Amino acid sequence: MKKKRLFDWLIDSMAYVAGLLLVAAVLIVSLEICMRYFFQKPQIWTVEVCEFILFILAFLGAPWLLKKGGHASVDILVERMSPVPKRYASLFASAVGMFISVVIVWFSLVTSWQCYTDGVVLTKTLTVSKYYFLLFIALGYFCLLIEFGRQFFRLLRHGKEVS
Repeated sequence: MKKKRLFDWLIDSMAYVAGLLLVAAVLIVSLEICMRYFFQKPQIWTVEVCEFILFILAFLGAPWLLKKGGHASVDILVERMSPVPKRYASLFASAVGMFISVVIVWFSLVTSWQCYTDGVVLTKTLTVSKYYFLLFIALGYFCLLIEFGRQFFRLLRHGKEVS
Protein backbone atom coordinates (compact mmCIF):
# COMPACT_ATOMS: atom_id res chain seq x y z
CA MET A 1 0.00 0.00 0.00
CA LYS A 2 1.31 3.40 -0.99
CA LYS A 3 1.99 5.77 1.89
CA LYS A 4 -0.13 8.90 1.71
CA ARG A 5 1.31 12.35 1.89
CA LEU A 6 0.15 14.57 4.72
CA PHE A 7 -1.90 16.77 2.40
CA ASP A 8 -3.61 13.76 0.81
CA TRP A 9 -4.41 12.48 4.28
CA LEU A 10 -5.85 15.90 5.21
CA ILE A 11 -8.06 16.04 2.12
CA ASP A 12 -9.25 12.47 2.62
CA SER A 13 -9.97 13.18 6.29
CA MET A 14 -11.94 16.31 5.40
CA ALA A 15 -13.99 14.28 2.90
CA TYR A 16 -14.57 11.61 5.53
CA VAL A 17 -15.81 14.23 8.00
CA ALA A 18 -18.03 15.68 5.26
CA GLY A 19 -19.50 12.21 4.73
CA LEU A 20 -20.14 11.84 8.45
CA LEU A 21 -21.81 15.25 8.49
CA LEU A 22 -24.04 14.18 5.61
CA VAL A 23 -25.05 11.07 7.55
CA ALA A 24 -25.72 13.28 10.58
CA ALA A 25 -27.93 15.57 8.47
CA VAL A 26 -29.92 12.57 7.24
CA LEU A 27 -30.37 11.34 10.80
CA ILE A 28 -31.40 14.81 12.00
CA VAL A 29 -34.00 15.12 9.24
CA SER A 30 -35.27 11.62 10.06
CA LEU A 31 -35.52 12.60 13.73
CA GLU A 32 -37.45 15.71 12.77
CA ILE A 33 -39.89 13.70 10.65
CA CYS A 34 -40.49 11.21 13.48
CA MET A 35 -40.87 13.90 16.13
CA ARG A 36 -43.19 16.00 13.99
CA TYR A 37 -45.51 13.34 12.60
CA PHE A 38 -45.47 10.60 15.21
CA PHE A 39 -45.11 12.56 18.45
CA GLN A 40 -46.42 16.03 17.39
CA LYS A 41 -43.31 17.62 18.94
CA PRO A 42 -41.28 19.23 16.16
CA GLN A 43 -37.75 20.31 16.98
CA ILE A 44 -36.99 23.93 16.16
CA TRP A 45 -33.24 23.47 15.71
CA THR A 46 -33.14 20.76 13.04
CA VAL A 47 -33.50 22.83 9.89
CA GLU A 48 -30.91 25.35 10.99
CA VAL A 49 -28.39 22.70 12.01
CA CYS A 50 -28.86 20.96 8.65
CA GLU A 51 -28.24 24.29 6.90
CA PHE A 52 -24.97 24.67 8.80
CA ILE A 53 -23.99 21.08 8.03
CA LEU A 54 -24.63 21.45 4.30
CA PHE A 55 -22.63 24.68 4.23
CA ILE A 56 -19.67 23.11 6.02
CA LEU A 57 -19.63 19.86 4.08
CA ALA A 58 -19.41 21.72 0.77
CA PHE A 59 -16.11 23.29 1.80
CA LEU A 60 -14.76 20.12 3.39
CA GLY A 61 -15.57 17.95 0.38
CA ALA A 62 -14.57 20.26 -2.49
CA PRO A 63 -10.77 19.65 -2.32
CA TRP A 64 -11.24 15.86 -2.34
CA LEU A 65 -13.62 16.16 -5.29
CA LEU A 66 -11.06 18.25 -7.21
CA LYS A 67 -8.33 15.72 -6.43
CA LYS A 68 -10.51 12.90 -7.80
CA GLY A 69 -11.44 14.90 -10.92
CA GLY A 70 -15.11 14.93 -10.00
CA HIS A 71 -15.92 18.62 -10.34
CA ALA A 72 -18.56 19.47 -12.89
CA SER A 73 -17.10 20.88 -16.06
CA VAL A 74 -18.16 21.82 -19.53
CA ASP A 75 -15.60 20.02 -21.60
CA ILE A 76 -17.30 19.68 -24.97
CA LEU A 77 -14.63 21.89 -26.55
CA VAL A 78 -11.66 20.62 -24.54
CA GLU A 79 -12.40 16.96 -25.32
CA ARG A 80 -12.16 17.71 -29.04
CA MET A 81 -8.72 19.30 -28.72
CA SER A 82 -5.45 17.60 -29.52
CA PRO A 83 -3.17 16.81 -26.54
CA VAL A 84 -1.04 20.00 -26.61
CA PRO A 85 -3.91 22.55 -26.64
CA LYS A 86 -5.73 20.35 -24.13
CA ARG A 87 -2.71 20.55 -21.82
CA TYR A 88 -2.61 24.34 -22.13
CA ALA A 89 -6.34 24.56 -21.40
CA SER A 90 -5.82 22.45 -18.27
CA LEU A 91 -2.87 24.61 -17.21
CA PHE A 92 -4.98 27.72 -17.71
CA ALA A 93 -7.89 26.25 -15.74
CA SER A 94 -5.57 25.29 -12.87
CA ALA A 95 -3.97 28.75 -12.87
CA VAL A 96 -7.38 30.44 -12.76
CA GLY A 97 -8.41 28.07 -9.97
CA MET A 98 -5.29 29.02 -7.99
CA PHE A 99 -5.91 32.74 -8.48
CA ILE A 100 -9.56 32.53 -7.44
CA SER A 101 -8.64 30.37 -4.45
CA VAL A 102 -6.03 32.92 -3.27
CA VAL A 103 -8.55 35.74 -3.51
CA ILE A 104 -11.24 33.82 -1.62
CA VAL A 105 -8.83 32.60 1.08
CA TRP A 106 -7.60 36.15 1.61
CA PHE A 107 -11.03 37.73 1.83
CA SER A 108 -12.48 34.97 3.98
CA LEU A 109 -9.62 35.30 6.46
CA VAL A 110 -9.87 39.10 6.56
CA THR A 111 -13.65 38.97 6.97
CA SER A 112 -13.35 36.21 9.54
CA TRP A 113 -10.97 38.33 11.59
CA GLN A 114 -13.31 41.33 11.34
CA CYS A 115 -16.27 39.22 12.46
CA TYR A 116 -14.23 37.81 15.33
CA THR A 117 -13.07 41.22 16.58
CA ASP A 118 -16.53 42.77 16.13
CA GLY A 119 -18.31 39.81 17.72
CA VAL A 120 -20.64 39.23 14.76
CA VAL A 121 -23.06 36.37 15.32
CA LEU A 122 -25.65 34.60 13.23
CA THR A 123 -28.92 34.59 15.12
CA LYS A 124 -31.94 32.56 14.10
CA THR A 125 -32.98 29.75 16.38
CA LEU A 126 -29.39 29.23 17.44
CA THR A 127 -26.72 31.86 17.95
CA VAL A 128 -23.35 31.04 16.39
CA SER A 129 -20.31 33.22 15.75
CA LYS A 130 -20.06 33.99 12.05
CA TYR A 131 -16.29 33.66 11.87
CA TYR A 132 -16.53 29.89 12.34
CA PHE A 133 -18.24 29.56 8.98
CA LEU A 134 -15.83 31.92 7.29
CA LEU A 135 -12.94 29.81 8.56
CA PHE A 136 -14.45 26.77 6.83
CA ILE A 137 -14.47 28.77 3.60
CA ALA A 138 -10.81 29.66 4.14
CA LEU A 139 -9.86 26.06 4.94
CA GLY A 140 -11.69 24.65 1.93
CA TYR A 141 -10.27 27.16 -0.51
CA PHE A 142 -6.77 26.90 0.93
CA CYS A 143 -6.87 23.17 0.25
CA LEU A 144 -8.31 23.87 -3.21
CA LEU A 145 -5.43 26.28 -3.82
CA ILE A 146 -2.89 23.60 -2.95
CA GLU A 147 -4.66 20.98 -5.07
CA PHE A 148 -4.92 23.33 -8.06
CA GLY A 149 -1.21 24.05 -7.61
CA ARG A 150 -0.38 20.36 -7.50
CA GLN A 151 -2.33 19.78 -10.69
CA PHE A 152 -0.70 22.78 -12.38
CA PHE A 153 2.84 21.67 -11.56
CA ARG A 154 2.07 18.03 -12.35
CA LEU A 155 0.95 19.16 -15.81
CA LEU A 156 4.09 21.27 -16.23
CA ARG A 157 6.39 18.41 -15.20
CA HIS A 158 4.75 15.45 -16.84
CA GLY A 159 2.48 16.98 -19.45
CA LYS A 160 -0.30 14.57 -18.53
CA GLU A 161 -3.92 15.21 -17.77
CA VAL A 162 -4.76 15.03 -14.10
CA SER A 163 -7.26 12.32 -13.31
